[in-house]
Amino acid sequence: MLLVVSVLVTGCRGDEPDGERSPQGSPDVRGSCGPLAFEDVRGRPPQHLATDELARFPNDRDACAGVWLRTGRGFVPQGLAVEGRTAWVSGFDGNARVGYRFCRIERIDLRTGRRLDTLDPVTGQVGDRPPVGCHHGGGLVRDEHGLWLVETGRLWLIDPDALEVERAWALASPLRGSFALHDDDGRLGIGRWHPHRRAQVDWFDTDELIGSSALDITEAMSTGHTVAPRATQGAVWAERPWFAQSVTRCGVLSGPGRRGFVPGAEGMALVGKRSMWVVSEAGTRHYQDLGGRPVVPQLIRMDVSRVRSWSGPDCEL
Repeated sequence: MLLVVSVLVTGCRGDEPDGERSPQGSPDVRGSCGPLAFEDVRGRPPQHLATDELARFPNDRDACAGVWLRTGRGFVPQGLAVEGRTAWVSGFDGNARVGYRFCRIERIDLRTGRRLDTLDPVTGQVGDRPPVGCHHGGGLVRDEHGLWLVETGRLWLIDPDALEVERAWALASPLRGSFALHDDDGRLGIGRWHPHRRAQVDWFDTDELIGSSALDITEAMSTGHTVAPRATQGAVWAERPWFAQSVTRCGVLSGPGRRGFVPGAEGMALVGKRSMWVVSEAGTRHYQDLGGRPVVPQLIRMDVSRVRSWSGPDCEL
């Protein structure tokens, strides 16, 4: 079982995988990593960006690395799972018509931003029911069973190496798959998003899901519920749930207090003792073409060792 490691209050440098240092080189007197400069971000910058200046955001001095995703003109990333130097990013084609925004999963080399493999689109069957396509791809979690991908009306289990669908379930109302996380006990949390009222995480025992012949996951099958803030777009377990509330112009991290965060933040993944990767949709072509959105890398690694001393948000959500 892959376990989330609790956050420790220490400096930034020792958590670099295999001795990797932050792109900024030596830390300043405060021991911070950032803020990142445009040239620090790994991978080729997307051609749709109208500037070569990254936007500032609250607590970006603890942004230690960034990665550009070059995964297609309309790809809007949503979910994130990380292991070592590999990231799996789920999302959808923002250029497609509503109703045809099918899920995609990309496997990414975090050192270079290079796409290693892709599953596009994510399709399969719930038991012997007619074939269906995944839409949105809002949350992604990896455990010993594989990749768990949640969407509005279904839950998918995917082989992380072959990027092949192994199984799918339907989510019975009122369940809704908008984001996902897993806790220290290995439970899968399926989060319901709502823009104006509190959200909710419904917890499920993954061994029971795998062992069951049920095609529909119901609220009665859950092992408990957790209240989440409204406008929650992503979540991660760090001894307790942390929630990313965001729109494309701003972000808030709720859980360790209420802290300013990456604009457009969606899925999050803790790595090691004090690093957290965050996926943002703000810098995608889908939103940059709308104008007025901050330019930030689609993947950002934050040092969260000082998260409880971070400043509050500069926006209201």
